[in-house]
Amino acid sequence: MTRADEGAIAVYRERFAQIMVEYGMPRMASRVYAALLVTDSGKLSAAELAERLEVGASAISGAVKYLVQVRLVERGREPGSRHDFWGIHEHTWSHFVSQSDPMLARVQVGADEGIPLLGLDSPAGRRLDETSRFFAFIREETKLSMAKWRRLQAAAEREAG
Repeated sequence: MTRADEGAIAVYRERFAQIMVEYGMPRMASRVYAALLVTDSGKLSAAELAERLEVGASAISGAVKYLVQVRLVERGREPGSRHDFWGIHEHTWSHFVSQSDPMLARVQVGADEGIPLLGLDSPAGRRLDETSRFFAFIREETKLSMAKWRRLQAAAEREAG
């Protein structure tokens, strides 16, 4: 397979970024994420990101801060270098989903705290009960799905290797 020309890659990068915006990610964070995603190394310096996206350093700074906070990218440094880079986690989406349990647990616990206050005999209490049960279900299904995904990935790596 041959690599597309840089112009076509830039067009694709912006289209992919727009998908992420529609998903709810901030626009500049989406553009930075897409730029990292389509880079073979999966990592770029802030200056490289700014150049590729034709934006200022402050736009990159805010975007990578968001992406680090939601655990889609990480900050790194090449050995012997004084320059930081931003990189996508290996297996970025499975990593992202695997790391979501603390947030899901917080929602579940938050709902649980309101149930005794509002009571299951009220519509609000029943909504909180459903919220709690739903997040408990999602947490368990996520664990099972991630285990299945790891098995599928291992099998694909054995076949490729």
